[in-house]
Amino acid sequence: MGHSRPWKLFAVAIVVVTTRLSAQSMAASMKMPPMPHAPVRVTVDSTTHHVIVTTGPWTLPPMLMDGDLPMMNMAGMGEGHEAHQEQLLVKFPWPHDAWLRGFKLTITDKDGNVMPQRTMHHMEFVNFDRRQLVYPMAERVLGIGEETAAIKLPRTVGVPMDSGQEVGVFLMWNNDTGHELDGINLRFELITAPRNLTPRPVAVLPFKVDVNNHPGLPDSYEVPPGGSSKSYEFTVPVSGRLLGVGGHMHDNGVEMRLEDVRTGKVLARVHTLHDSAGDVIGVSRQLLAIKGRGPHLRAGRLYRMVSVYENKTSVPIMGVMGVLGGLFAPDDIRDWPKVDRTSKEYLLDIATGPVLRQVDALSPVNVFAAIK
Repeated sequence: MGHSRPWKLFAVAIVVVTTRLSAQSMAASMKMPPMPHAPVRVTVDSTTHHVIVTTGPWTLPPMLMDGDLPMMNMAGMGEGHEAHQEQLLVKFPWPHDAWLRGFKLTITDKDGNVMPQRTMHHMEFVNFDRRQLVYPMAERVLGIGEETAAIKLPRTVGVPMDSGQEVGVFLMWNNDTGHELDGINLRFELITAPRNLTPRPVAVLPFKVDVNNHPGLPDSYEVPPGGSSKSYEFTVPVSGRLLGVGGHMHDNGVEMRLEDVRTGKVLARVHTLHDSAGDVIGVSRQLLAIKGRGPHLRAGRLYRMVSVYENKTSVPIMGVMGVLGGLFAPDDIRDWPKVDRTSKEYLLDIATGPVLRQVDALSPVNVFAAIK
């Protein structure tokens, strides 16, 4: 499959959760309020064929407080990491063969006024029927954080979605107002294009490497005082081009890089972004296919992801993370390995994931019947 040079439009293509999670903000203990819930509806727009998930009205309890420190619901995220509780919002069969090209997200109050996106801590769109590139776990197609803007990919690229694939939308709220929020509604629109587009887009799939990935266990880790780095070596099962990368780190994070183990060459590098107080507010993005086609990762070749921290305190910091994410264009998507729902890693990933609610309790609309 050839790759042309329209990647100047690629700046909108990298979707990673970039919300700041302070590694020093977790209290020793707390009480959990009940998990809120609300009706969920899944429909397909009869004109655009975009898949639309709507839910509400929600009543959101405020974050718990420990002294002056706001706390989220506990979800076993690991020591030192802000505690949250995520749940499966809805699980449904994908309705039609399409190119996924982006999303729009709108949150409103009971009067229809648009709410700040930070009302939601994050959302994830998961494809249970396709595995990740590096790990044999369920594919995380989209990660949307507090400050992730709406995204629409250029016509030259698209994420292929097949009719009948089992997908799910996960949600975690973030009510930091100090008071209960009532009548909150959310509309999540997944933007698609027909599969028979001409010219045919380049098929792209998510790229994700976690420097401390252990299925069934927290991916956070500890950094000692001073400078330190942690690395993770991996191979990919299919060759292809890495088109761009971003990522997620915590306070005291410096950079992440991807290296070719055999040659030592740095293939990609991103660094942390800071606010005026020096706190990490995100990670830079490197667009690798603007002046070329992006580095070519070869199946079976050994690569290394490195996460660098500079701990300016005199004590170890617990609960930091290093996750590199981006988009990957396989040479031939037909070579992508099939998901193995019986593998230990896949089962641990699902078993230790968010709190799952029965789909029938959510009463989603049949997405197939919604297509006109």
